[in-house]
Amino acid sequence: MASIPDRKETRLVARTSKDIQEIIQRAADYSGASLSQFLIDSAMEKARTVITQTESLQLSMKGADALFEALENPPKANGKLLEAARNYKDTVNVTNH
Repeated sequence: MASIPDRKETRLVARTSKDIQEIIQRAADYSGASLSQFLIDSAMEKARTVITQTESLQLSMKGADALFEALENPPKANGKLLEAARNYKDTVNVTNH
């Protein structure tokens, strides 16, 4: 994933109700952060969680064993798999001439 340079001139804007703003401001005050820093820290924490959950694969030991077994001893290709490979090649995997 490409790194994003620290750009202080970039602005994030969100509109919300007065009640939500007051709750967030109170939490920011309790944490000793400015409202902006609290919002950025909270958004970054949530973003990292979502990215980690989306980009990582977590398996039980049984699931991991099954995955490794399938990788080490893949089943023979059946008709449906061969057809799917042909369709993919015909529609997606276009080579440049």
